[in-house]
Amino acid sequence: MIDAFVLKKLVRELSELKGEALRQIHQNGKFGIELIFHGATIRISVEPRLAHVCLTEREYLSGQNPSNFVTLVRARLRNARLKEVGQLDLDRVLYLTFDKIDETGENHEYKLYVELFGSKSNVVLVERDLVLDDLRAFLGKNASYVHTTRKMNPFAGSELKFEGNLMLSRYIVENIAGFSKLTAQEVLYRANIVDKPVAALNDKERVSLKLALVSILEDFENSACCVYEIQGKRHVFAYPLRILGEPIERYDSVSRAVDEAYLWNLRKAQTDKLRQQLLSVVRERLKKQEKLLQTLVEDLKRCEKAEEYKRYGELLKYASVQDSAQGVVECFDWETNQKVLVPLVPGKDTKRSAQWYFEQYKKLKEKAQILKVRIEQLQEQSSYLEQTLYNIESAETLEDLEEIKEELAEIGFTQKSASGAKKPEETSFRKFIYNGFTILVGKNNKQNEALVRKASDSDIWLHVQQLPGAHVVIRTEGRAVPRDVLLYAASIAAHYSKARYSSNVPVDYTLIRNVHKPKGSPPGMMLYTNYETVFVNPLDPESEKKN
Repeated sequence: MIDAFVLKKLVRELSELKGEALRQIHQNGKFGIELIFHGATIRISVEPRLAHVCLTEREYLSGQNPSNFVTLVRARLRNARLKEVGQLDLDRVLYLTFDKIDETGENHEYKLYVELFGSKSNVVLVERDLVLDDLRAFLGKNASYVHTTRKMNPFAGSELKFEGNLMLSRYIVENIAGFSKLTAQEVLYRANIVDKPVAALNDKERVSLKLALVSILEDFENSACCVYEIQGKRHVFAYPLRILGEPIERYDSVSRAVDEAYLWNLRKAQTDKLRQQLLSVVRERLKKQEKLLQTLVEDLKRCEKAEEYKRYGELLKYASVQDSAQGVVECFDWETNQKVLVPLVPGKDTKRSAQWYFEQYKKLKEKAQILKVRIEQLQEQSSYLEQTLYNIESAETLEDLEEIKEELAEIGFTQKSASGAKKPEETSFRKFIYNGFTILVGKNNKQNEALVRKASDSDIWLHVQQLPGAHVVIRTEGRAVPRDVLLYAASIAAHYSKARYSSNVPVDYTLIRNVHKPKGSPPGMMLYTNYETVFVNPLDPESEKKN
C-alpha cells in the first residue's frame, strides 16, 4: 500500500511529534496498534495487505483485549518521550526512538521498529539492540536486532554504474533502495527505454536512466502524494507515476493520503469478504434446493403410473377369474375393443389385485398433489435465491450487503446478529431524474418490496422479463408518461438486471395497482398482470450522468 519513498515523507510528518509524551497505546485489531500523543495519533498496521503507518485523527477502539506485546509496550513506553523518528537505509523500516525514566530513576532508550514487508510486516520493541518482543512473534526475545542492506540510497548521491547481465528492471529493484517492480518500470518509462539486459545499454541510454532517476527524486521533493488504484486496491506514491497516467487523488499531507487509502482498502476488503460469505451461503442453499427439486420432480414422474394403476384396477374389476393364468389376467378393454394382459399383484387374486391398484392410484394422486405444491414452493424459493444472488453480485456498498445479510437472517438462511448488535441502516433507493420524472431503482429484495409498497397506484412498475433484476418505478404524480421516459426507465431496468450485457432485452411494465405480493412469498417476490413489454438495450445511468 505504501513504499519506501512514502515512508520517507511520513518520517518528516511524524517528526513533528518529537518531544511529545506518549500518553497511551491501544490495540487496533489483531495486527495494529495506535500510539496516542497529546497532539496526534500514530496508527500502525502490519496486516499483510494493508500494512502502513500514518498520523490519524481517528482513534479506533476495537474492544479487543491487548496482546502480550501491547501490554509490554504499554509498560515500557507509556509517558515516554519521542526522541527521534527515522528510516533505515531508504527501506520500508520506520523506527521511533523513545526516552523513558522508570520508577527507580533509571533512564531507558527504546526503539519501536515498524517493518512494512507485506506478509512479513512486523512491529518490534528493542532496547540496546536486543529484541524485547514483537507483535507477530517472528523473532526470538533477546535476539539482536539487525538490519543490513547493500542497496544504493539514491538520496546519498552515489553513482550507479549499471553493470552486469541482469534485466534492467530487475537490476534497479535489486541495487537501488526504495524501488519496486512498478517504480522500476516508471524509471524505464521516463527514460524511454524498453526492458533489456544492462550489458546491452549504450552510453546515451545510461545518461537517460540517470536523468530519469533525478527526475523522480525532484518529483519526490516537489510533488504532492498521489493515489492510484491498481487491481482493485489503492496505493500511495510519493511522486506521480507517469506510466499510470492521472492519479485518483492528490494529497499535500502524506498521512492523509495513507489514511484515506487505508480506509478505502479496508472497506473494500470488508465488502469483498462479506460478499463472498453471502454468495457462499446462497449458492450452497441454491445447490441443495436444486438437488431436492430434482428428486421431487423424479418422484412426481413416478406418480404418472397412477393412471396406469387406475386402468388396471378398472380392467380387473370386471375380469373373470377363469381368465387368469400364470400371474396375469386377460381382460377385455372396452375403450380399444382389444384384449390386454394385466399383471396380478404377487400373492393376491384378481379382486384383491384390483383393490390394490385402486389404493395405489389414490396414494399416488394424493402424493402428486403434495409434490406439485412442494415443487412450486421450491421453484419460488429458487427464484428468490437467484434474485438474491444477483443482488449480492451487483451490490455496490458494504451497507447494501449488510442489508442483504439482515434479510437472509430474517428468513433463517444465516445467523442473526448478536443480541444488542446495531442493525444496518436502511440504504436509499437509486434515484434518477429524466425529463422531469423521478425514477427509483431497488438495490435488494427488501427495497424492491418497499418500492411497490410506497408507490402510488398511478406509478409505473418495470422489471426485466423472467430474469433476476431490480424493480424500477416511475413516479408519475398523476401525469401521463411520455414514451421516451418509459424507454429510458426500461433501459435502466435492463441495466440493473442479469441481462445487462445483452441487447434487445424484454422489459415488462404495468401500473403499480397491477402488482401484488403473494401471501407467504419470500421478500421481493411479486406477481403482476395487465402488462406490456418493450425491447430495449441496457443503459448505465451513472455513466450517462458522468458523460
